[in-house]
Amino acid sequence: MVHYAYVKNINSNSTYRYVIVFASSAVADEWWRAVSTSSVVKFSDSIRRVNAQFYTHDVGQANAADSLTVNGVATQFLGKVFFTLMNDLGGRQLSVIPSHHGAEAISGNSFFIRSKVSPYEYWYCPLSADCNATNSVYVSPTERTRFRVSRTDKGTAGTVMIGSDEIVVTLSNDNLSINVADNCQVMLTSAPEPGLKLSDLLSKFTVGPTLCKDGQSLDMKKLLKMDDGGEWELA
Repeated sequence: MVHYAYVKNINSNSTYRYVIVFASSAVADEWWRAVSTSSVVKFSDSIRRVNAQFYTHDVGQANAADSLTVNGVATQFLGKVFFTLMNDLGGRQLSVIPSHHGAEAISGNSFFIRSKVSPYEYWYCPLSADCNATNSVYVSPTERTRFRVSRTDKGTAGTVMIGSDEIVVTLSNDNLSINVADNCQVMLTSAPEPGLKLSDLLSKFTVGPTLCKDGQSLDMKKLLKMDDGGEWELA
């Protein structure tokens, strides 16, 4: 889904204000990674991310709109991003962009993980009688568990994650991490799943059969890792 953001000039309240249109929120995060880590330092110094829908730029150093055309910045997004210059303050007009309601994928934050197709179904790890986590992760329409999602690279806490980032997913109140058993079921272990990427988390897990006990449904389904999994989102 198309994602929108504003860019404001930090040196003026009326000029070089833009609406940015991204092909998706994932493209927005990838554009920001490219800009913020660019070796063209006038851009990485100029552009700042306030939140997912608001950026600032110091036009005296670099104009954010030029990031799509200056080599070494973000030219790979020319076909996925465009900037529209807004009327200045005297124009008395403001383009109101739709709000983005999804969670920001910030490394080190804790999230609920839910199905995009069935947004009432969440990843869930039940507790045992002594309040310790059991060793399996399920999907439930009535219960949910928070998980901490972090990049594996050192010193990246607080940065915006993108699909190609390798991550570790742990219980928010425990050091147990998700791992995948030989039967594809998602488990909790002391060792995280190696090579897991954010894009895998959002697209390579699926729901198994509903669990039953004594012929009664437990309102839980197995969580499995499959190459042709469903779509998930952080919430």
